[in-house]
Amino acid sequence: MIVPNKVITLRESALGRTPLILREKATQTNLVSLYDKLGKEFESIDQFLLTIDLLYILGQIDVDLSTGVVTYAN
Repeated sequence: MIVPNKVITLRESALGRTPLILREKATQTNLVSLYDKLGKEFESIDQFLLTIDLLYILGQIDVDLSTGVVTYAN
């Protein structure tokens, strides 16, 4: 779930998971490496990718799909 509701708490939602990825504020990192580091913090890879998508939409990260490199916004 992207946003919290009556059943999903903020901590369990993708919105609540965004700080986990933002704390890794390296200049650039690979999606696979990022998931290897943070995968245990997410319920599934789907939730991780949903959080990546959310951060991309919010303009906090950029993802090069051909290389899998995540670049953090300044």
